[in-house]
Amino acid sequence: MSGSTSARYGPLLSVVVACRDEVEVLPEFHATLLADLRRVDGCWEIVYADDGSRDGTLDTLRAFAADDSRVVCLPLDRRGKDAAMAAGLARTAGECVVFVDADLQHPTSLLVPMFEQYVRGFEQVVARRRPVHSGRVDRRFGSRVFHLLVRIFCDVELTEGTGDFRLVSRPVADAALARPRQHGFMQGLFSSLPSRSICLDYDWRPRAAGRSAWGTVALVRYGVRALIACRSESPQPLLTPGVAVPALGEAVIMTRSVSASAAPAVRRPELRSPSTTAGVRSTSGR
Repeated sequence: MSGSTSARYGPLLSVVVACRDEVEVLPEFHATLLADLRRVDGCWEIVYADDGSRDGTLDTLRAFAADDSRVVCLPLDRRGKDAAMAAGLARTAGECVVFVDADLQHPTSLLVPMFEQYVRGFEQVVARRRPVHSGRVDRRFGSRVFHLLVRIFCDVELTEGTGDFRLVSRPVADAALARPRQHGFMQGLFSSLPSRSICLDYDWRPRAAGRSAWGTVALVRYGVRALIACRSESPQPLLTPGVAVPALGEAVIMTRSVSASAAPAVRRPELRSPSTTAGVRSTSGR
């Protein structure tokens, strides 16, 4: 981050949404996202990265961008969700960046609480699903096995219930962009970067519309590619989301179900440079 608030004229908050064949749910998602972003003042942008959609998703995203100059449509060839996230991240200009899925399983009402924790000095704010006992047993078992393999072979700790839904500061975002060989597994990349991190809990919800593209075979292939990407760089020292931060005297924030109507409005603060940690490069002079 720049050393002075007057050095940057871009948005305060960037939202990256990687999309593929989400035309059924996009209008509802976009309207919900806009409503929640209005509570973070008007200094924001949305970057939609279309991962080679074959339905009307790209046309819908272009219409969003035509209606609002703060919305960016980034058409891509089919690369995979993580590569689309990385491409969207490279296009952002915000002081902090939030990644969110378009299927409404990630409650955008958490944007205000996440941003509040960033203002307080946290460099990563990671959304964590509360434990649920519904769903397929094989999927839950497969997730535990994958987390174990990442811990053993990549020396990276993945907190149970977390995924791509997170906020990262600009220095953390820049550090991730500087490691392109790991862009095939963004969750592992962000988890390997040293940062002051905290978790916000939320309740799982089903997809609002459409069908998930993640079948069993696709998940296994993704797991293999993720392990390869995770091992492509030497791991960095890790601060696991949820670990106490001595400087701020806090550990994990437990939130109840957060609704957009209950979330207070957050006005743009006077920005300051967050402390940089080893392994995360400063963006001074940007």
